[in-house]
Amino acid sequence: MPKKIYYTNSKLQPADEDHLLTLAKQYDDVFIFQTPKDFKLYAFDSLSKIIPGNDHENQFTHVSHWKDDLQSLLVSINATIPPQIVGGFSFSPEQTSKSVWNSLSSGYFFLPKFIIIVKNNNYTLVTSSFSKDDIDREKAAFSAQISTVNPVKKHLNNPIVKKVELNVAEWETAVAKTTRLIRETNLKKVVLARNLKIKLTHEPDFCLLWQRLQSTQPNTYHILLKKRKLIFLSATPERFAKFGAAYFETAAVAGTIRRGITPVEDNQLGKTLLADKKNRSEQQFVVSDISNSLKQVGLVVNHPAIPTLLKNKNVQHLFTPIKGTGRYDLFSLLNILHPTPALGGLPRQDALIQINNIEPFTRGLFGAPIGHISFDGTGELAVGIRSGIINGTTSFLFAGAGIVADSVAKKEVAETRMKFNPILNILKDDTE
Repeated sequence: MPKKIYYTNSKLQPADEDHLLTLAKQYDDVFIFQTPKDFKLYAFDSLSKIIPGNDHENQFTHVSHWKDDLQSLLVSINATIPPQIVGGFSFSPEQTSKSVWNSLSSGYFFLPKFIIIVKNNNYTLVTSSFSKDDIDREKAAFSAQISTVNPVKKHLNNPIVKKVELNVAEWETAVAKTTRLIRETNLKKVVLARNLKIKLTHEPDFCLLWQRLQSTQPNTYHILLKKRKLIFLSATPERFAKFGAAYFETAAVAGTIRRGITPVEDNQLGKTLLADKKNRSEQQFVVSDISNSLKQVGLVVNHPAIPTLLKNKNVQHLFTPIKGTGRYDLFSLLNILHPTPALGGLPRQDALIQINNIEPFTRGLFGAPIGHISFDGTGELAVGIRSGIINGTTSFLFAGAGIVADSVAKKEVAETRMKFNPILNILKDDTE
Protein backbone atom coordinates (compact mmCIF):
# COMPACT_ATOMS: atom_id res chain seq x y z
CA MET A 1 0.00 0.00 0.00
CA PRO A 2 1.45 3.44 -0.95
CA LYS A 3 2.61 5.62 1.93
CA LYS A 4 0.71 8.74 2.90
CA ILE A 5 2.49 12.03 2.23
CA TYR A 6 2.12 14.55 5.05
CA TYR A 7 2.75 18.24 4.48
CA THR A 8 2.89 21.35 6.60
CA ASN A 9 3.63 25.07 6.21
CA SER A 10 5.84 27.39 8.22
CA LYS A 11 7.04 30.96 7.90
CA LEU A 12 10.74 31.60 7.41
CA GLN A 13 12.79 34.68 8.07
CA PRO A 14 14.06 36.21 4.81
CA ALA A 15 17.06 34.12 3.82
CA ASP A 16 20.25 35.17 2.07
CA GLU A 17 20.20 33.58 -1.38
CA ASP A 18 23.87 32.64 -1.06
CA HIS A 19 22.84 30.33 1.79
CA LEU A 20 20.01 28.76 -0.21
CA LEU A 21 22.28 28.17 -3.21
CA THR A 22 25.02 26.69 -1.05
CA LEU A 23 22.48 24.43 0.62
CA ALA A 24 21.29 23.25 -2.80
CA LYS A 25 24.72 21.73 -3.47
CA GLN A 26 23.94 19.05 -0.88
CA TYR A 27 20.96 17.65 -2.82
CA ASP A 28 20.76 15.62 -6.01
CA ASP A 29 17.40 17.11 -7.01
CA VAL A 30 17.11 20.91 -7.05
CA PHE A 31 14.80 23.26 -8.92
CA ILE A 32 14.85 27.07 -8.81
CA PHE A 33 12.27 29.16 -10.65
CA GLN A 34 12.17 32.95 -10.72
CA THR A 35 9.63 34.98 -12.70
CA PRO A 36 10.30 38.44 -14.17
CA LYS A 37 8.04 39.72 -11.38
CA ASP A 38 8.17 39.16 -7.64
CA PHE A 39 8.08 35.36 -7.32
CA LYS A 40 10.72 32.75 -6.56
CA LEU A 41 10.46 29.06 -5.81
CA TYR A 42 13.29 26.89 -4.47
CA ALA A 43 12.78 23.12 -4.34
CA PHE A 44 15.14 20.66 -2.63
CA ASP A 45 15.29 16.86 -2.47
CA SER A 46 12.53 14.53 -3.72
CA LEU A 47 9.93 12.15 -2.32
CA SER A 48 8.83 10.94 -5.76
CA LYS A 49 10.12 11.48 -9.30
CA ILE A 50 9.12 10.69 -12.88
CA ILE A 51 10.55 10.73 -16.39
CA PRO A 52 7.53 11.81 -18.49
CA GLY A 53 6.17 9.49 -21.15
CA ASN A 54 6.12 5.71 -21.48
CA ASP A 55 5.02 3.05 -23.95
CA HIS A 56 1.32 3.47 -23.10
CA GLU A 57 0.83 7.20 -22.43
CA ASN A 58 2.07 10.49 -23.83
CA GLN A 59 4.18 12.59 -21.47
CA PHE A 60 1.35 14.90 -20.37
CA THR A 61 -1.04 12.05 -19.56
CA HIS A 62 1.74 10.21 -17.75
CA VAL A 63 2.54 13.18 -15.49
CA SER A 64 -1.18 13.85 -14.96
CA HIS A 65 -1.76 10.31 -13.69
CA TRP A 66 1.35 10.45 -11.51
CA LYS A 67 0.20 13.76 -10.02
CA ASP A 68 -3.31 12.35 -9.38
CA ASP A 69 -1.80 9.33 -7.59
CA LEU A 70 0.30 11.62 -5.41
CA GLN A 71 -2.66 13.87 -4.65
CA SER A 72 -4.63 10.89 -3.31
CA LEU A 73 -1.85 10.34 -0.76
CA LEU A 74 -1.58 13.92 0.53
CA VAL A 75 -2.52 14.69 4.13
CA SER A 76 -2.43 18.30 5.33
CA ILE A 77 -1.14 19.13 8.79
CA ASN A 78 -2.75 22.55 9.31
CA ALA A 79 -1.39 23.69 5.93
CA THR A 80 -2.96 26.24 3.60
CA ILE A 81 -0.36 25.92 0.81
CA PRO A 82 -0.05 22.46 -0.75
CA PRO A 83 3.12 20.94 -2.27
CA GLN A 84 3.92 21.25 -5.97
CA ILE A 85 5.53 19.11 -8.62
CA VAL A 86 8.47 20.80 -10.32
CA GLY A 87 10.56 20.16 -13.43
CA GLY A 88 10.10 20.01 -17.17
CA PHE A 89 8.67 18.03 -20.04
CA SER A 90 10.74 17.18 -23.11
CA PHE A 91 10.39 18.90 -26.45
CA SER A 92 9.66 15.57 -28.15
CA PRO A 93 9.58 12.14 -26.47
CA GLU A 94 10.22 10.59 -29.89
CA GLN A 95 13.77 11.97 -29.81
CA THR A 96 15.67 9.36 -27.84
CA SER A 97 19.40 10.18 -28.15
CA LYS A 98 21.01 10.80 -24.76
CA SER A 99 24.44 11.91 -26.00
CA VAL A 100 23.91 15.52 -24.87
CA TRP A 101 21.12 15.39 -22.30
CA ASN A 102 21.95 12.15 -20.53
CA SER A 103 19.19 11.37 -17.98
CA LEU A 104 17.34 14.65 -18.74
CA SER A 105 16.75 13.65 -22.37
CA SER A 106 13.06 12.86 -21.83
CA GLY A 107 12.33 15.53 -19.23
CA TYR A 108 12.07 15.18 -15.46
CA PHE A 109 9.62 16.05 -12.66
CA PHE A 110 9.87 15.50 -8.92
CA LEU A 111 7.82 16.07 -5.78
CA PRO A 112 10.14 18.10 -3.50
CA LYS A 113 10.63 17.36 0.16
CA PHE A 114 11.24 21.04 0.85
CA ILE A 115 9.86 24.03 -1.09
CA ILE A 116 10.57 27.67 -0.26
CA ILE A 117 8.13 30.12 -1.85
CA VAL A 118 9.15 33.78 -1.90
CA LYS A 119 6.58 36.44 -2.72
CA ASN A 120 6.62 40.10 -1.66
CA ASN A 121 9.63 39.23 0.52
CA ASN A 122 7.53 36.72 2.49
CA TYR A 123 9.18 33.30 2.82
CA THR A 124 7.00 30.19 3.23
CA LEU A 125 8.43 26.70 3.72
CA VAL A 126 6.34 23.74 2.53
CA THR A 127 7.69 20.53 4.06
CA SER A 128 6.53 17.09 2.92
CA SER A 129 7.30 13.77 4.54
CA PHE A 130 6.31 10.13 4.60
CA SER A 131 6.39 10.30 8.42
CA LYS A 132 3.87 12.32 10.41
CA ASP A 133 5.95 11.81 13.53
CA ASP A 134 9.19 13.06 11.94
CA ILE A 135 7.95 15.99 9.85
CA ASP A 136 8.46 18.65 12.53
CA ARG A 137 11.99 17.45 13.21
CA GLU A 138 12.80 17.38 9.47
CA LYS A 139 11.37 20.88 9.01
CA ALA A 140 13.39 22.25 11.95
CA ALA A 141 16.61 20.61 10.75
CA PHE A 142 16.20 22.03 7.24
CA SER A 143 15.42 25.52 8.57
CA ALA A 144 18.52 25.39 10.75
CA GLN A 145 20.66 24.37 7.77
CA ILE A 146 19.71 27.52 5.87
CA SER A 147 21.38 29.76 8.43
CA THR A 148 24.34 27.51 9.26
CA VAL A 149 25.71 26.69 5.78
CA ASN A 150 28.86 28.59 4.89
CA PRO A 151 28.77 30.24 1.44
CA VAL A 152 32.15 30.58 -0.26
CA LYS A 153 32.50 33.61 -2.55
CA LYS A 154 34.29 32.88 -5.82
CA HIS A 155 34.96 34.44 -9.16
CA LEU A 156 34.17 32.69 -12.42
CA ASN A 157 37.84 31.96 -13.07
CA ASN A 158 36.90 29.40 -15.69
CA PRO A 159 38.02 30.33 -19.21
CA ILE A 160 36.33 28.75 -22.19
CA VAL A 161 39.00 26.62 -23.83
CA LYS A 162 36.95 25.52 -26.84
CA LYS A 163 33.81 26.83 -28.56
CA VAL A 164 32.36 24.96 -31.53
CA GLU A 165 29.23 25.89 -33.46
CA LEU A 166 28.07 22.50 -34.62
CA ASN A 167 27.05 21.82 -38.22
CA VAL A 168 26.78 25.48 -39.36
CA ALA A 169 27.18 24.76 -43.08
CA GLU A 170 24.80 21.81 -42.87
CA TRP A 171 22.32 23.93 -40.96
CA GLU A 172 22.39 26.66 -43.61
CA THR A 173 21.67 23.99 -46.24
CA ALA A 174 18.82 22.66 -44.07
CA VAL A 175 17.31 26.16 -43.83
CA ALA A 176 17.44 26.53 -47.62
CA LYS A 177 15.85 23.11 -48.13
CA THR A 178 13.14 23.95 -45.61
CA THR A 179 12.25 27.26 -47.27
CA ARG A 180 11.85 25.41 -50.59
CA LEU A 181 9.66 22.81 -48.89
CA ILE A 182 7.49 25.57 -47.41
CA ARG A 183 7.04 27.16 -50.82
CA GLU A 184 6.15 23.83 -52.45
CA THR A 185 3.90 22.22 -49.78
CA ASN A 186 1.30 23.17 -47.17
CA LEU A 187 4.03 23.87 -44.59
CA LYS A 188 3.88 27.44 -43.30
CA LYS A 189 6.70 27.50 -40.74
CA VAL A 190 9.36 25.22 -39.26
CA VAL A 191 11.46 26.13 -36.22
CA LEU A 192 14.96 24.78 -36.72
CA ALA A 193 17.42 24.68 -33.84
CA ARG A 194 21.15 24.29 -33.63
CA ASN A 195 23.64 24.03 -30.78
CA LEU A 196 26.94 25.36 -29.57
CA LYS A 197 29.43 23.14 -27.73
CA ILE A 198 31.47 24.75 -24.97
CA LYS A 199 34.47 23.20 -23.23
CA LEU A 200 35.49 24.76 -19.88
CA THR A 201 38.72 24.44 -17.93
CA HIS A 202 36.89 22.98 -14.94
CA GLU A 203 33.39 22.24 -13.66
CA PRO A 204 31.49 25.50 -13.00
CA ASP A 205 30.00 26.39 -9.63
CA PHE A 206 26.24 26.42 -10.16
CA CYS A 207 25.77 28.99 -7.39
CA LEU A 208 27.86 31.41 -9.41
CA LEU A 209 26.03 30.48 -12.60
CA TRP A 210 22.73 31.35 -10.94
CA GLN A 211 24.03 34.67 -9.68
CA ARG A 212 25.35 35.56 -13.14
CA LEU A 213 22.04 34.50 -14.67
CA GLN A 214 20.23 37.03 -12.48
CA SER A 215 22.70 39.87 -12.92
CA THR A 216 23.18 39.60 -16.70
CA GLN A 217 19.64 38.67 -17.78
CA PRO A 218 17.11 40.97 -16.06
CA ASN A 219 13.40 40.88 -16.91
CA THR A 220 13.37 37.21 -17.90
CA TYR A 221 12.49 33.93 -16.24
CA HIS A 222 15.49 32.39 -14.48
CA ILE A 223 15.39 28.61 -14.24
CA LEU A 224 17.80 26.02 -12.85
CA LEU A 225 17.15 22.28 -12.75
CA LYS A 226 19.82 20.13 -11.11
CA LYS A 227 19.77 16.35 -11.32
CA ARG A 228 22.91 15.07 -9.68
CA LYS A 229 25.78 16.44 -11.82
CA LEU A 230 23.55 17.66 -14.67
CA ILE A 231 22.52 21.33 -14.64
CA PHE A 232 19.93 22.87 -16.97
CA LEU A 233 19.94 26.68 -17.11
CA SER A 234 17.51 29.00 -18.87
CA ALA A 235 17.05 32.76 -19.14
CA THR A 236 13.85 32.53 -21.12
CA PRO A 237 11.71 35.55 -22.02
CA GLU A 238 8.77 33.34 -22.84
CA ARG A 239 5.95 32.20 -20.57
CA PHE A 240 4.29 28.98 -21.65
CA ALA A 241 1.40 29.36 -19.22
CA LYS A 242 0.26 30.77 -15.90
CA PHE A 243 -2.91 29.07 -14.78
CA GLY A 244 -5.60 28.40 -12.20
CA ALA A 245 -8.76 26.34 -12.06
CA ALA A 246 -10.70 28.68 -14.36
CA TYR A 247 -8.10 30.67 -16.30
CA PHE A 248 -5.11 30.03 -18.53
CA GLU A 249 -2.70 32.83 -19.49
CA THR A 250 -0.11 32.39 -22.21
CA ALA A 251 1.58 34.50 -24.88
CA ALA A 252 2.61 34.46 -28.51
CA VAL A 253 6.28 35.39 -28.85
CA ALA A 254 7.89 35.33 -32.31
CA GLY A 255 10.05 37.50 -34.53
CA THR A 256 13.47 38.70 -33.37
CA ILE A 257 15.74 41.68 -33.83
CA ARG A 258 18.76 42.83 -31.83
CA ARG A 259 18.75 45.58 -29.21
CA GLY A 260 20.18 48.96 -30.15
CA ILE A 261 23.28 50.51 -28.60
CA THR A 262 21.49 53.82 -28.01
CA PRO A 263 17.81 54.44 -27.08
CA VAL A 264 17.24 56.02 -30.50
CA GLU A 265 18.70 53.02 -32.34
CA ASP A 266 16.83 50.61 -30.06
CA ASN A 267 13.49 52.31 -30.77
CA GLN A 268 14.19 52.31 -34.50
CA LEU A 269 15.02 48.61 -34.47
CA GLY A 270 11.77 47.94 -32.58
CA LYS A 271 9.80 49.90 -35.17
CA THR A 272 11.55 47.94 -37.92
CA LEU A 273 10.49 44.66 -36.31
CA LEU A 274 6.89 45.83 -35.87
CA ALA A 275 6.76 46.82 -39.55
CA ASP A 276 8.47 43.68 -40.87
CA LYS A 277 6.05 41.63 -42.98
CA LYS A 278 7.88 38.32 -42.52
CA ASN A 279 8.07 38.60 -38.72
CA ARG A 280 4.52 39.92 -38.32
CA SER A 281 3.23 37.02 -40.40
CA GLU A 282 5.24 34.52 -38.37
CA GLN A 283 3.91 35.97 -35.11
CA GLN A 284 0.32 35.94 -36.35
CA PHE A 285 0.67 32.20 -37.05
CA VAL A 286 1.49 31.74 -33.37
CA VAL A 287 -1.38 33.96 -32.11
CA SER A 288 -3.96 32.16 -34.25
CA ASP A 289 -2.75 28.66 -33.39
CA ILE A 290 -2.68 29.28 -29.63
CA SER A 291 -6.09 30.99 -29.69
CA ASN A 292 -7.62 28.08 -31.60
CA SER A 293 -6.11 25.57 -29.16
CA LEU A 294 -7.65 27.38 -26.17
CA LYS A 295 -11.03 27.55 -27.92
CA GLN A 296 -10.77 23.82 -28.67
CA VAL A 297 -11.09 23.02 -24.94
CA GLY A 298 -13.96 25.49 -24.47
CA LEU A 299 -12.13 28.53 -23.13
CA VAL A 300 -13.22 32.07 -23.97
CA VAL A 301 -10.18 33.76 -25.53
CA ASN A 302 -9.04 37.39 -25.42
CA HIS A 303 -5.92 39.06 -26.79
CA PRO A 304 -4.84 42.45 -28.21
CA ALA A 305 -5.15 42.85 -31.97
CA ILE A 306 -1.65 44.29 -32.40
CA PRO A 307 1.59 42.93 -30.87
CA THR A 308 3.91 44.95 -28.66
CA LEU A 309 7.65 44.58 -28.13
CA LEU A 310 9.18 42.27 -25.53
CA LYS A 311 12.66 43.63 -24.85
CA ASN A 312 15.41 41.48 -23.31
CA LYS A 313 19.05 42.34 -22.84
CA ASN A 314 20.27 40.99 -26.19
CA VAL A 315 17.18 40.85 -28.41
CA GLN A 316 13.59 42.06 -28.74
CA HIS A 317 10.54 40.12 -29.92
CA LEU A 318 6.97 40.61 -31.06
CA PHE A 319 4.69 39.81 -28.10
CA THR A 320 0.94 39.22 -27.70
CA PRO A 321 -0.54 38.15 -24.33
CA ILE A 322 -3.39 35.64 -24.65
CA LYS A 323 -5.87 34.69 -21.92
CA GLY A 324 -8.54 31.99 -21.82
CA THR A 325 -11.26 31.78 -19.16
CA GLY A 326 -13.49 28.86 -18.21
CA ARG A 327 -13.11 25.32 -16.91
CA TYR A 328 -10.63 22.96 -18.58
CA ASP A 329 -8.29 20.01 -18.02
CA LEU A 330 -4.74 21.34 -17.61
CA PHE A 331 -2.75 18.42 -18.99
CA SER A 332 -5.07 17.92 -21.96
CA LEU A 333 -4.56 21.57 -22.88
CA LEU A 334 -0.79 21.35 -22.44
CA ASN A 335 -0.80 18.37 -24.80
CA ILE A 336 -2.77 20.35 -27.39
CA LEU A 337 -0.55 23.44 -27.12
CA HIS A 338 2.92 21.90 -27.09
CA PRO A 339 4.88 22.64 -29.13
CA THR A 340 3.42 25.99 -30.16
CA PRO A 341 4.27 27.32 -33.64
CA ALA A 342 6.90 29.51 -31.93
CA LEU A 343 8.90 26.37 -31.07
CA GLY A 344 7.72 23.76 -33.57
CA GLY A 345 5.96 25.19 -36.61
CA LEU A 346 2.78 24.91 -38.66
CA PRO A 347 1.16 22.53 -39.39
CA ARG A 348 2.60 20.97 -36.24
CA GLN A 349 3.02 17.34 -37.31
CA ASP A 350 4.54 18.21 -40.67
CA ALA A 351 6.90 20.65 -38.98
CA LEU A 352 7.97 18.06 -36.39
CA ILE A 353 8.73 15.56 -39.15
CA GLN A 354 10.99 18.12 -40.82
CA ILE A 355 12.67 18.93 -37.48
CA ASN A 356 13.41 15.26 -36.84
CA ASN A 357 14.74 14.86 -40.38
CA ILE A 358 17.02 17.90 -40.14
CA GLU A 359 18.34 18.20 -36.58
CA PRO A 360 21.16 15.82 -35.63
CA PHE A 361 20.58 16.16 -31.87
CA THR A 362 17.89 15.69 -29.25
CA ARG A 363 16.24 18.89 -27.99
CA GLY A 364 15.54 17.50 -24.52
CA LEU A 365 14.32 20.35 -22.29
CA PHE A 366 15.09 22.96 -24.94
CA GLY A 367 11.81 24.51 -26.12
CA ALA A 368 9.74 22.46 -23.66
CA PRO A 369 7.42 23.60 -20.83
CA ILE A 370 9.27 23.80 -17.51
CA GLY A 371 8.08 25.10 -14.15
CA HIS A 372 5.87 24.24 -11.16
CA ILE A 373 2.35 22.79 -10.86
CA SER A 374 0.58 22.95 -7.49
CA PHE A 375 -1.89 20.42 -6.16
CA ASP A 376 -4.43 23.26 -5.84
CA GLY A 377 -4.55 23.66 -9.64
CA THR A 378 -2.36 26.76 -9.91
CA GLY A 379 1.12 27.05 -11.36
CA GLU A 380 3.35 28.51 -14.01
CA LEU A 381 5.40 27.07 -16.87
CA ALA A 382 7.99 28.85 -18.99
CA VAL A 383 9.45 27.76 -22.32
CA GLY A 384 12.97 26.36 -21.97
CA ILE A 385 14.73 28.56 -24.53
CA ARG A 386 17.89 30.74 -24.15
CA SER A 387 19.16 27.65 -22.41
CA GLY A 388 21.92 25.11 -22.04
CA ILE A 389 22.79 21.82 -20.40
CA ILE A 390 25.99 21.61 -18.32
CA ASN A 391 27.63 18.29 -17.59
CA GLY A 392 30.95 18.73 -15.80
CA THR A 393 33.28 20.73 -18.05
CA THR A 394 31.13 20.29 -21.17
CA SER A 395 28.14 22.46 -22.03
CA PHE A 396 25.74 22.55 -24.95
CA LEU A 397 23.78 25.74 -25.67
CA PHE A 398 20.67 25.75 -27.88
CA ALA A 399 19.01 28.31 -30.12
CA GLY A 400 16.25 28.16 -32.74
CA ALA A 401 14.78 30.30 -35.50
CA GLY A 402 11.40 30.29 -37.20
CA ILE A 403 11.87 29.40 -40.87
CA VAL A 404 9.23 30.65 -43.31
CA ALA A 405 9.08 30.94 -47.11
CA ASP A 406 11.30 34.00 -47.41
CA SER A 407 13.85 33.15 -44.71
CA VAL A 408 17.52 33.72 -45.59
CA ALA A 409 19.89 31.07 -44.22
CA LYS A 410 22.77 33.39 -43.26
CA LYS A 411 20.39 35.78 -41.45
CA GLU A 412 18.96 32.83 -39.47
CA VAL A 413 22.49 31.78 -38.49
CA ALA A 414 23.12 35.32 -37.22
CA GLU A 415 19.84 35.32 -35.29
CA THR A 416 20.57 32.01 -33.55
CA ARG A 417 24.11 33.18 -32.78
CA MET A 418 22.57 36.14 -30.90
CA LYS A 419 20.35 33.74 -28.98
CA PHE A 420 23.35 31.78 -27.67
CA ASN A 421 24.61 34.88 -25.84
CA PRO A 422 22.49 34.80 -22.64
CA ILE A 423 23.99 31.50 -21.44
CA LEU A 424 27.33 31.96 -23.22
CA ASN A 425 27.93 35.20 -21.30
CA ILE A 426 27.14 33.45 -18.02
CA LEU A 427 29.79 30.80 -18.72
CA LYS A 428 32.51 33.28 -19.67
CA ASP A 429 35.39 34.00 -17.33
CA ASP A 430 35.08 37.24 -15.32
CA THR A 431 38.09 38.56 -17.22
CA GLU A 432 36.82 37.76 -20.72
